[in-house]
Amino acid sequence: MKNRTMITGEWIEQKLKSGFNRDDLRLMLTSTDHEADLLYRAARKVRDEVFGRKAFIRAVVEFANSCRCSCLYCGMRLNNPDGIRFSLDHQELLAIAQQAYDNGIRTFFLQAAESESYGAIWLRDVIADIKALGMGVLLCVGVHQEDDLELWRKAGAYKFILKHETSDRELFEKMKPGFTLDGRIEWLKTLRRYDYHIGSGPLLGLPGQTIDSLVEDLFLLRDLQVEMSSVSVFLPAAGTPLENEPTGDPELGLRFIAAMRLFLKTTLIPATSTFERLLENGQYRCFEAGANVITVNMTPQKLRDEYTIYSDRFYVGLEHARNTIRKAGLQETTEGELLS
Repeated sequence: MKNRTMITGEWIEQKLKSGFNRDDLRLMLTSTDHEADLLYRAARKVRDEVFGRKAFIRAVVEFANSCRCSCLYCGMRLNNPDGIRFSLDHQELLAIAQQAYDNGIRTFFLQAAESESYGAIWLRDVIADIKALGMGVLLCVGVHQEDDLELWRKAGAYKFILKHETSDRELFEKMKPGFTLDGRIEWLKTLRRYDYHIGSGPLLGLPGQTIDSLVEDLFLLRDLQVEMSSVSVFLPAAGTPLENEPTGDPELGLRFIAAMRLFLKTTLIPATSTFERLLENGQYRCFEAGANVITVNMTPQKLRDEYTIYSDRFYVGLEHARNTIRKAGLQETTEGELLS
């Protein structure tokens, strides 16, 4: 620590001009509280210069929870026998999308576990009908066939989120048995070839993850030229091999958000619900660290607890989302206006 570089306002300004290297990003992720406050202030300034003092709300519905994967951290893993498997039907999804539209939301986020329990043609028709409402459609449905990507893109889906989870190859293969990081990255590049805007990011706090691997996560996001970058904090899910592991560090997560904003500058960054679950005013603090998106959960209440990405989830409601944006001193807008 004796020869450690100190983060100052001048240091941040100089690095914004010259660029951040790996040592710089490592320094940011291990910053003191005072230094982190400087990073958050600079991240807000960069966000506001790029997007204005605006943020937008998107709606998510988790429409299916059957999964073919056995990720060690997820309660919906294939070999977790507990819980109810569900899949919403077309008309249910359309009604939820209409409700979101009526509440002024213009981006609809269709999320599901990785499965063939829903057909590609079925999802194409759902996308087309939601698009016809005047909504932008974002997908987070895992890896499928390339032909499906073309089908869904033509139907109106224009964004696709696929978390890479960790840039550490060995850790990735341990956490996601049967899959490789290289395969994940190739699928993200395939999405780009089909003209999707792409989003990715790590799960922060996985057992065995290091600061150096988080630095590599940032470089991977840069190299993929993502339009959306995010970080969720690891929370254990009951019935999984990691159920007794400690949660990730949300304060480190906030530093990662600031690093994304300062390093990547132009990406959309959500304030994910894991922060609200772990910190008082957690999503507000994400906005203070440079985020500019919040997602309202519109999965039917009777089924929410069956989408067990982690246990005891925090569910973001519309009033909470709007209050968080106002508290951050930002103006709610739609995605189209934000990017215009």
